[in-house]
Amino acid sequence: MSIFDKVKEMLGEKHKNVPEQGGPAADDTTAQAGEVMSEFKNKAEEAAKSGIDAAAQSVDESTGGKFTDQINQGAEKAKDIADRIDGEQG
Repeated sequence: MSIFDKVKEMLGEKHKNVPEQGGPAADDTTAQAGEVMSEFKNKAEEAAKSGIDAAAQSVDESTGGKFTDQINQGAEKAKDIADRIDGEQG
């Protein structure tokens, strides 16, 4: 007996709309949650990359362009790491 069955039993017949545990509704909810998480990871990845670009530009301006190559190398490495936020490379 699932927890939802126990709740239905406790509440009586007037609360028949309590969902069953598992089944198609749970599968849909799981799929929707997966899509939301994927979208969230993609947005986080893009925000991280954007922040890295902004920080690199700020540092480059504050050093007067003396270390542009090194700043760009560091920013690219940081963006490569940020690219793994969603668990996928690329």
